[in-house]
Amino acid sequence: MIYPVQYLRAFAATSVAVYHIGFIFGWQWRPLAAGVDLFFVVSGFIMWSVTAGKHVRPAEFLSHRIIKIVPLYWLFTIIFAVGASLSPGSFDEASPTVSELAKSLLFIPYSARNGADGPALAVGWTLNIEMYFYLIFAYGLALKERHRLTYLTVTLGTLMFARFLSSEVASLRVVASPLLLEFFAGIFIAVWYLSGRALPKNADMLFIGLGVAGIGLSFWVGPPVGGSRRVLMWGLPAALLLVGALSCERNRRQRKVEFLRYIGDASYALYLSHVITIAYCGYIFDKIGFEPKDASLSQQLSVFAVVFVACIAVGLACYYALDNPSHQWMKQRLRRYWARPTTNARPLRQ
Repeated sequence: MIYPVQYLRAFAATSVAVYHIGFIFGWQWRPLAAGVDLFFVVSGFIMWSVTAGKHVRPAEFLSHRIIKIVPLYWLFTIIFAVGASLSPGSFDEASPTVSELAKSLLFIPYSARNGADGPALAVGWTLNIEMYFYLIFAYGLALKERHRLTYLTVTLGTLMFARFLSSEVASLRVVASPLLLEFFAGIFIAVWYLSGRALPKNADMLFIGLGVAGIGLSFWVGPPVGGSRRVLMWGLPAALLLVGALSCERNRRQRKVEFLRYIGDASYALYLSHVITIAYCGYIFDKIGFEPKDASLSQQLSVFAVVFVACIAVGLACYYALDNPSHQWMKQRLRRYWARPTTNARPLRQ
């Protein structure tokens, strides 16, 4: 286990949760949405790290990714769809049709009735890009390892060129999204890290400071609008954070904080569940006649703390009571399945 990666996953998930909790009070803390970009960079790093030096078949890789991503995503998407249908006034046009729900579950991008890009569960747009990256990455596993980096470079370069052809089609905004470059940055960082390198002491903290400052700068200059600008304003600082954090570990300048590790483990469950937790809290506020935007600052901070703790608690509970046990059960059966054709294939570690 690489502790800095777990810490960054915890930071990414909680920052996105805080950003969305702010909607209750009308707070616009958009730079905290950069947690998504940090997720993408870390994901690229992890995918290269767990497959480097191993013989992993594309179908084997994808099957492990599917059992990790799909079950919990389907669960929360269905919970959201049912909740939106039962309380249409609270969700306006966010309640998905049967067709939109099916596309959401199958990671097919679409333009919703309210003008926004799907899927039904708002945070699922990142999973559309994530699953597409997995597909690109899986094809590279069919090649010899020394050719994989070249393949990914050419493929992503071609997709970025295709971006200039059209950006009006919802599917093209996924398959040619500049945010794929953030996964690519994570891959290069993994290549660098696995070579045994690290930044000099003190430079590691400088990189972390620059990463935080780069994201914080968007509080003043405004959040990025286009995908390319987002990669520069949030993706690049996220890459700096990862390089600095990994170097801190190599330079033995980090402390083990078990609670952050637990949140890092549960980061995916927290990421998916927090929007529903926040919506439920908002529903309770409506029922009791409490308007957070009109409350005093002390009341707002108290309510914020309660909602934040609720999001963390629900995320941890979902992971340790549901996500992790079910994932381990499915992973064991997949390992048995992939061990059948040949005894030489090595199972993919998560």
